[in-house]
Amino acid sequence: MKNAKRKDFMVEIGRSMNRFLSILFIVALGVAFFAGIRSTRPDMELSADAYYDETNLMDIRIVGTLGLTEDDVEAVRQLPETEYAEGAYTTDVLCEGADREKTVRIFSMSRSINQFTLLEGRMPERAGECMMDRGKAYQGQFALGDTVKVYSGTDDALSDTLKYDTFTIVGIGMSSRYLSLERGTTTIGNGSLDTFMAVTPDNFSMEVFTDIYVQTKEGKAFLSYSDEYQDYMDRVTKEIEDTLSEPRSAVRYREVTDEANRKLNDARRELTEKTAETDRKLDDAARQIADAQKKIDEGKTDILKGRADLEKGKNDLENAKNDLEDGKRTLAEKEQELEDAKVTLAEKEQELEDGKVTLAEKEQELEDARKEVADKEQELEDARRKFDEELPGARMELDDGWLDYEIGLEEYEEGKEELEEQQETLKEGWKEYRKNAPEVERNLKKALNGLLSMGIPLDITPSEIGRIQVEDFEIDAYAPYLEMIPGGEGALLVEGVHTIQASYQELTYGDAAVKEGKKELAKAKRELAKGKKKLDQGEMKLKNARRKLDEGEEQLADARQKIIDGEQKVTDAKQDIADGEGKIADAHRDIADGEVKIADAHWDIADGEAKIPKAEKDIAKGEADIEEAQKKLDDGEADLAEAKVKYEDSRQEAEEKIADAGKKIDDAQKDIDDIKEPEWYVLDRNAIQTYVEFGSDAERIGAIGKVFPFIFFLVAALVSLTTMTRMVEEQRLQIGTLKALGYGKWSIASKYIGYALAATLAGSILGAAAGEKLLPYVIMTAYFILYENLPVMLTPFNLYYAFLASGLALACTVLATVFSSYKELLSSPAALMRPVPPKQGKRVLLEYVTPLWKRLKFIQKATVRNLFRYKKRCLMTIFGTGGCMALLLVGFGLNDSISTLGEKQYNDIWTYDVLVQTDDEADEAEQKALRSFISQGDVDAWLRVEETILDVSEGDVTKEAYLFVPEDLEEVDRFVHLRSRESREAYVLDDDHVLITEKMAGLLNVKEGDTIYLKEDEGVLYPVVVGGIAENYLHHYVYMTPALYEKVYGKAPEYNTMFLDIKDLNEETQNRLGTELLSFDSVMTVTFIGTMRGQISDMLDSLNVVIWVLIISAGLLAFVVLYNLNNININERQRELATMKVLGFYNPELAAYVYRENIMLTILGSMVGIVMGYFLHRYVMTTVEVDMLMFGRQIRPISYAYSVLMTYAFSAFVNLVMYYKLKGIDMVESLKSVE
Repeated sequence: MKNAKRKDFMVEIGRSMNRFLSILFIVALGVAFFAGIRSTRPDMELSADAYYDETNLMDIRIVGTLGLTEDDVEAVRQLPETEYAEGAYTTDVLCEGADREKTVRIFSMSRSINQFTLLEGRMPERAGECMMDRGKAYQGQFALGDTVKVYSGTDDALSDTLKYDTFTIVGIGMSSRYLSLERGTTTIGNGSLDTFMAVTPDNFSMEVFTDIYVQTKEGKAFLSYSDEYQDYMDRVTKEIEDTLSEPRSAVRYREVTDEANRKLNDARRELTEKTAETDRKLDDAARQIADAQKKIDEGKTDILKGRADLEKGKNDLENAKNDLEDGKRTLAEKEQELEDAKVTLAEKEQELEDGKVTLAEKEQELEDARKEVADKEQELEDARRKFDEELPGARMELDDGWLDYEIGLEEYEEGKEELEEQQETLKEGWKEYRKNAPEVERNLKKALNGLLSMGIPLDITPSEIGRIQVEDFEIDAYAPYLEMIPGGEGALLVEGVHTIQASYQELTYGDAAVKEGKKELAKAKRELAKGKKKLDQGEMKLKNARRKLDEGEEQLADARQKIIDGEQKVTDAKQDIADGEGKIADAHRDIADGEVKIADAHWDIADGEAKIPKAEKDIAKGEADIEEAQKKLDDGEADLAEAKVKYEDSRQEAEEKIADAGKKIDDAQKDIDDIKEPEWYVLDRNAIQTYVEFGSDAERIGAIGKVFPFIFFLVAALVSLTTMTRMVEEQRLQIGTLKALGYGKWSIASKYIGYALAATLAGSILGAAAGEKLLPYVIMTAYFILYENLPVMLTPFNLYYAFLASGLALACTVLATVFSSYKELLSSPAALMRPVPPKQGKRVLLEYVTPLWKRLKFIQKATVRNLFRYKKRCLMTIFGTGGCMALLLVGFGLNDSISTLGEKQYNDIWTYDVLVQTDDEADEAEQKALRSFISQGDVDAWLRVEETILDVSEGDVTKEAYLFVPEDLEEVDRFVHLRSRESREAYVLDDDHVLITEKMAGLLNVKEGDTIYLKEDEGVLYPVVVGGIAENYLHHYVYMTPALYEKVYGKAPEYNTMFLDIKDLNEETQNRLGTELLSFDSVMTVTFIGTMRGQISDMLDSLNVVIWVLIISAGLLAFVVLYNLNNININERQRELATMKVLGFYNPELAAYVYRENIMLTILGSMVGIVMGYFLHRYVMTTVEVDMLMFGRQIRPISYAYSVLMTYAFSAFVNLVMYYKLKGIDMVESLKSVE
């Protein structure tokens, strides 16, 4: 009996292989997806952890604000949880790259911690050698053997940190501190770190360490990203902070201040000694200068007395000379005046003679003018008489000419109008001709072609007919043939051709007549122009004649006036001659008196010249004596001046040196006073950017693995359950027969349980093996494009997820089989061996819509009734298709939500270009210099903001957020758009409420009008009211006005951040602006939004492969589900379909009968899938998000279209596959009874 059961079991599998494989593949897909996606996060974390352990990545990094000493390292080593601790050096420098200046971080190589992975060459062994990062800054820039020259990126000398400025590249490698392409930020250059170098510690010139790296005893025992590891690190870091931070900081503070004070006291003592010695030397020099000055002053007094006596003698001599010179000058002037008077007298006498001659000439000219005027008067009288006689005749002749011209012009205008009317008539004729001629020509060609086709011999070929032009066609030659056309159409055609030809002839003649008329008009126009020209010339001659008479009258009047003027001039000339003769007589008398006075002056001058030589000799002797005394005095003064200059220079130099030394001492004292108690920053691996980024990416994959695979698995399990349930129901007869033969319930049910178990186990093994190896590998390969420095990829077989997925699959299918089997086994064998009576027929709802139901065809009504007849199958198909469609929609929706995050955050919400963090403790001068720089150049606009981190709480929930307080409220919208995501309403900050971001509002479960609490480091809670919830996707923010800040905290905001909007931002501007900003002491960091946008884009793009894995998997599930449900449908209705074949349905008709139901169910399923997918997407999005991140909530319309079209495509493909199954149904099946 057992052998028979075993054989029956194997036969059942072979007979229903399609069903068996459907269950197997559905379970395999569900298990593979569930186990594979769930295993990806631990595999990623395990791969990273293996690399961290391989390179001994530090567990803890300690940084001290005043550096760290060997004693600090030793103190850390003594801690109970410290396995190993080592001091290290780090510095940031600049170097020249092939394309631009590069920022480089130089690490000292440790003996065991933070080991570098060598890829090419060797590790540095001596000073001046380095290992270069293999990252993107290295590629195409440096090569093995190259020399790299570095220089300081700050005002400090490079020698303060490094002994050498040139390094030779001996190796290329990578570090577990930098898994991704990005290298982080720096405070030099443009603010972005390009690459790193590793060198031996002896390359550094620093006296203290910059870092202490620590490896803990239990660190490697935990997985790096596990909660246990983080809890352990929190405990160790707290122990270091509590045990060593304050004591070691105090020791370091004393060491630094004591050393500085010792050096300062030595400098003060040396300054005091130097000052005393300098003062002594300066006093001696001052006494010597005073003695010399006294002797020089006495010599100056003697010289001044001698100079006074000499000056008196000089003045007397000078006065005598001046008197003599004045006399000579006066004599010369008088003699010159006498000579000038004689010359003037001669000139006047000559002028008088010339005047007499001119007077005679003028009298003669006057007489000639009188005679000429008389002649002109006679000529003018004759011309006037002749003009008056000829004028009437010329005027009459001219008037007749104008009359003839006007008559000709009128005739010309009438001819022109008549010609234009003829042209218009001719144009209408041509228009009518062109309208009718083509039609007549077509009819003619048609008729001739018709005659040819009738066999009538014409001396014309079809090609010649095609070239016929009706206006010159010899119609009469063909008229007899055309008139043979019945109905009189041929005769009408001949008549029409004659009419067209006559019209053409008439129009041609009309064109010629018009052209001739135009010529005649043109000739008449030229004749009129000639006549008008002659008339114009006659008019001009009359005008010229009259003008000449008028000009003659004017010339005669001018001549008469000239005669009158000439007569007056002659009279005036005669009077002038008489006056001149009287003046000449007076001048002769004055000249005689002057000659007597000049003779007396000559005698006086000769007497004065005889006294001057003796006085000049006495003065020359006195000047020689004074010059000798002055020379001696000048030499003494020069020596004294030189001594004074040397004294002043020495004194000034000494004072400057003393002042500089005093200032340096004061500055040093101020620096010592400003030295703050140092702090230790104890950092774990979360301070490493790529460590956190990789963990976040793995966490996102894990979040997706929590939701999506479960829903995927749920759909697969549901379909498997349906399949097994249908299988048991189909075999009621066989179950009844076995029960009647005496088989027990377990014996009968074991066949179906074993069937489900075999299919499920095979599918689980296949799915777990493929899913846990393939899916993590695909996803990690995609991520490792971003994390190129992670060489380890581990995908171990995760038994937990494999057994979990397999257990769920077995539970769904086996329990469903058990339930279905025992449900049937409760009936008696007789009941089981009878077919299930059909349910009572019911009218479907659509039948009550009489107008619509009556218009449906028979096949359509049958389709509707079948849908409602098999309600269970109908609902299963709808929800199975809808579930797959929902999974597809969630996959596309994930892509939409994630891919648009960067665009929305960095383009729509944050619209600034640069974020500058400034030092809170910078003085006003430094801040003013920074603002002055920003206010000009490349910066178009800027906004100062206080941006600090605080805790925000409501109830028991507390979240960390950034407080955002803008200085200028009117400029906020230019840099940050505050708006509601749902209503798109723009928010404006007011002095009574704060705005918070949407993700934080959800985490705190608050809404507009609720109160939240802000907590500072001191633990004080400050209540504020929420006035709006703003759209935001990265981090949490609380926005408030400066006035509200002051009201809440009782102090003014301290603005520590600046947002900049750049006019034309490109790579060159970015590098230059970053370097210039970081050159200010008040600037701590410079972040370019474009760089952040690229980092976010790279991070999110790595999720695309994951999303496409989800989409492809959902598509495969949709295909298998649709295939399985259609297969069940056909198997259940095999007799019905065979009967339809017997009734005469062809295979395509039978397929169409089934396809109609599938298509309607697919359409209904896609509608259900849209609704399910919408809510499922929102649930998945809120589940996969981390606290500091919010994905978009929208699904693009195109994603709905893609999901629907893919569902329809899978449905169509399944229908195509099912066609061959329908085609293979044997009509004999219709003859078999249900029993």
